[in-house]
Amino acid sequence: MDLSKFKTALKPFGLSDEAQSEFLQLFTRFKQSRTNSIEWDDLRSPDPSRLVSYGSLTAPDDTQATDALSRLAVCKLNGGLGTSMGCAGPKSSIVVKNGRSFLDLILLQLEHIGKIRNVNIPLLLMNSFHTHRETLKLLEGRKTSFPIECFQQNRFLRIDKDTDQPLDPNLVGEDAWYPPGHGDIYTCLKSQGLMDRLLSEGKEILFVSNADNLGAVSDPRIAHTMLENDIPFVMEMTPKTPADIKGGTLCEDLEGTLHLLELAQVPPEHVDEFCSTRKFTVFNTNNIWINLRHLKKRMEQGPMNLNLIVNEKQVVGRPIIQLETAIGAGLESFAGAKGLVVGRDRFLPVKNTSDLMLIQSGLFVFESGRMIHRPTHNQKILPLVAWKAPFTHLEEFQKRIPVIPDMRELESLVMEGDVTFEGEVSLKGRVVLIGNDKPVRIPPGTCLENREIIQ
Repeated sequence: MDLSKFKTALKPFGLSDEAQSEFLQLFTRFKQSRTNSIEWDDLRSPDPSRLVSYGSLTAPDDTQATDALSRLAVCKLNGGLGTSMGCAGPKSSIVVKNGRSFLDLILLQLEHIGKIRNVNIPLLLMNSFHTHRETLKLLEGRKTSFPIECFQQNRFLRIDKDTDQPLDPNLVGEDAWYPPGHGDIYTCLKSQGLMDRLLSEGKEILFVSNADNLGAVSDPRIAHTMLENDIPFVMEMTPKTPADIKGGTLCEDLEGTLHLLELAQVPPEHVDEFCSTRKFTVFNTNNIWINLRHLKKRMEQGPMNLNLIVNEKQVVGRPIIQLETAIGAGLESFAGAKGLVVGRDRFLPVKNTSDLMLIQSGLFVFESGRMIHRPTHNQKILPLVAWKAPFTHLEEFQKRIPVIPDMRELESLVMEGDVTFEGEVSLKGRVVLIGNDKPVRIPPGTCLENREIIQ
């Protein structure tokens, strides 16, 4: 299908002029490339000199820190559902710790910073059409010392892979639509007037992060450094581990140009190499700092032209494609953009129920507006938790583990099948619990140390 026919096919479905223009741009680029092909051998991990260490940043004094935070706004990417945990609503509504949800913890962080620094940091929530209404309901009646504003990102139509025809919502329902990735934030900030309004209010730096990253706390040192050195864009990176499979990485080409590389862009034959730590050594936390003055100048020149991600799926029994972009790809649009290597404490995502159990355990405490890992005398890294159904479903996880175990001396835990903790237990060393043929019941007060129970 050519561009004119594709544009005609979109008319009945009510996309705004800005959304239609963005979608058509993505479709045009897709038609021109028809592939995610990249020159794999030309990419490498950035030279260490291209990356800035957080420890090398000058710490601002109290006056400078307050000034930097007074010029800051925060945006949380809040478009995801809790489907990976078997939940239907916004993921940010899931209870994380001490009866508080992701959203509760985000608000507490900003209240804490505002109180100790006497600043007002506005919060933006970028919702998808999946989460917008429910998030508005969650915020009803909440009183905060800072303004909160929700905005909805665009929604585009999935495309039939074989015909290039957009799916018809009248025929397939809501499955025809999708949110086009968090790179959509740039168009939304401009078209919905948010960028200009923030600038008019004296907010020059926008800190964007995923709503489920409990380590993404507003940092005056980063904000101050950007303002003092007129840095247009910062992407927080952290050393890559084997657990960091799906997220993007920062790389450079033969000319030394920095790029964000996402898993969906990697040729199938190179996926294993991408997921390992051999070729690429840093990992994108998706904590992004944007200088709004620089963003305004860049967008006045035209669309951001972010790297296209062609995401292939099966929907309503047919192969489809989704044309997406990532916020971190904005790094390529700004001369002087920096990759900032931070500690793992700024990357605490809760992607599944095993992550949730670690956060809910005594290994973490929420204090002074942030989640803190409390390593014990013999444990400096988090234990590895690997499990299968039914523990991957939040309701089953909560039913089978009603009290989070003591894991201060745990190295690894493997569980699957019909396993239930009947009360508070202690886990030490390496523990394997599998109940595929017979139920496994762990009585209250049990201490399992380097135990395997398979039945």
